[in-house]
Amino acid sequence: MQHCRIGDRGLGVDSTALALAIINEPAAFGVATDFSDFSIVTAMTGFEFPDTISDVENHVLPLLREKGIRYTQVARAGHLESAGVQVLSDTTNPGKVFDHGQWTLMDELEANGTVPQYAGGHKCAQKFKAFAIDDLQLREAGGQTVGKLFGYNADERKRAVKANKAQAERNERAGRQTFALDYPLLRLGWGRKDVQGYVKDRLGIDMSKSYCPVCPFSGVCSPQPDHLKRLRKYPDLAARVLRLEYLSMALNDNSSLYKDDTLFRRVTHDQNTEALGQFNARLDEEPWAVYRVQRVYTAGRRPECKTDHGDRCAKPECRDNGIKGTVYRSVKTVRTGSRTEAGTFLTTAATALNRPVEHSTDAHGAGIARVRTRVRPDSKTYGTAEDFYVTAPAGVQDKARPAFAEVWAAMTDSQ
Repeated sequence: MQHCRIGDRGLGVDSTALALAIINEPAAFGVATDFSDFSIVTAMTGFEFPDTISDVENHVLPLLREKGIRYTQVARAGHLESAGVQVLSDTTNPGKVFDHGQWTLMDELEANGTVPQYAGGHKCAQKFKAFAIDDLQLREAGGQTVGKLFGYNADERKRAVKANKAQAERNERAGRQTFALDYPLLRLGWGRKDVQGYVKDRLGIDMSKSYCPVCPFSGVCSPQPDHLKRLRKYPDLAARVLRLEYLSMALNDNSSLYKDDTLFRRVTHDQNTEALGQFNARLDEEPWAVYRVQRVYTAGRRPECKTDHGDRCAKPECRDNGIKGTVYRSVKTVRTGSRTEAGTFLTTAATALNRPVEHSTDAHGAGIARVRTRVRPDSKTYGTAEDFYVTAPAGVQDKARPAFAEVWAAMTDSQ
């Protein structure tokens, strides 16, 4: 038995097109004409462009109010799933987009000192969107299957295939069908241009694109020139992302926002002086910290080991220093203070350790200062470790991967 049909809505043009099509002809989508068996839910990451919010409030919410369609807005309530989900709004008379809850994507990224990971796909979307929506819907469904409508357009068939595969795995773990996924725009054959045209015909606007300003796929979500233009429109958002990227790269040179480039370089090349000015002002005015960063890069297993020894094997002879294994990281705050005070402490520490202070602009154009006490030979050799002190904006939580201490001791004692 199916509980109801729910529009899993983002804030962008595809989800808007799907909502408009259902409102226009509900029966064609298996929805009751009074919308009593249909609702829309949005999970808020807490970091969205203001023009997207305005478009939804001014052009979409009035239609939901007119039709009495239930609209629920949710957000992840904390870092751990055990914190649950925060319901920001749940009404058939929506008048406002509540764009953030008590725990946001940027809260998490800034506490971890990392940008979203490019490798592995949209993990942040799974954590801040899928979890919040699924948790709410499963609790309300009471064991019944929930019909979920996604606004994937006909140019996104691969996304649908991937979603179906992931859902099949979740169903197998649950021992039942938790969600029945449907992709109406894909079935209609509506590509991106069709969707944009439909929304403009119905609403009279070119709907603003919906994506996080910190998204590493922003060159895909929106053409890069359009994204940079948007950052000029909202320099405060750009400055916050620039600050996060700087912090991330202070802890890890390779952790830029984009796979092969930095946002800092792109914004500088775009001559976005307002964003750069706000970024530099933030660095000068905010509290800073001296962090100690330790990493162990374990060697990976040889292919023949996986064949001969199965899923797990701890034999050293089965490891290859040319194959990446698991990376174990520890970050600790050593001292906090002003930017100048942090720099002075780092210089004093360098003298005490008899090590130089490295001022490098190779990775990040704004420059990063470090004192290295253990240097990794090169980035392609595993079974190695590194240890350094670095100055950067304060706020990163002390954190170590489980078993870090044991792995660090084993690695450093053997070298």
